[in-house]
Amino acid sequence: MTIPSAPISLNHIAYPTWDSQATYDFYTRVMRCEFLAAIQLDRVPSVGEPTPFLHTFYGMTSGEAIAFFEVEGLERPESDPIPSWIRHIAVNVGTREDLLAWQRHLNEMGVETTGLVDHDGTWESLYLFDPNGVRIELTMQSRDLDDQDAAEGLKTLEAWNARRRG
Repeated sequence: MTIPSAPISLNHIAYPTWDSQATYDFYTRVMRCEFLAAIQLDRVPSVGEPTPFLHTFYGMTSGEAIAFFEVEGLERPESDPIPSWIRHIAVNVGTREDLLAWQRHLNEMGVETTGLVDHDGTWESLYLFDPNGVRIELTMQSRDLDDQDAAEGLKTLEAWNARRRG
């Protein structure tokens, strides 16, 4: 029996939307993604529930996509107890100059962003929210993670777990 390797890449990640047109406008105009497809069904194929929905897909240069579900009758929750900085999608840009160009573009489009955030000299990022409240991190990675990062990360994980156990 063959043991499968790790997945090859991300195909898509999906989030809810309460306004497919606003999502389309944002991802095609602001984020410059290609509109790939829309699927409208009245029954959820994976679970068989009779739930009318529209599923839209927006492509990135890499071929991966971000997708959205607008579900008929689903109300937007008033609040989410999870802090807004936790759930996010981080997307790569090529260089620091690209990141600065994105910052200028977003400012010109009237999209509020954070300033550039340096993550320990490994990533530099810019954060914004889409119309659905999805936090997007545009990030430029300045170096590859290596075996030393993994070893230090395991020590950090073990220390965290020990602290949580008391």
